[in-house]
Amino acid sequence: MDEEQFRQELKEQGYGDPEFMEAGPGPIKELHTHDQSQMVLVLSGEFIMMNDSGFTTYGAGDCYENPAGTLHTEQIGPNGVSVLLAKK
Repeated sequence: MDEEQFRQELKEQGYGDPEFMEAGPGPIKELHTHDQSQMVLVLSGEFIMMNDSGFTTYGAGDCYENPAGTLHTEQIGPNGVSVLLAKK
């Protein structure tokens, strides 16, 4: 998915404007939830999302939605990650 498609999807799903975020490699984060749903487009790098569905690796061009209240954790890939992240 490209950024234009992502922004259109956000609009259709009722999300706010996305924020650019970067993170360097690091350890696995503690299990946690978020009060708001999140939709993310990976611009570069990769990370692994872990939830009750298992492990999923996301790389450049991948998009995913993390519903509010979903217990999960993530680990940033060895080269870090840059994303656009929107909430609702």
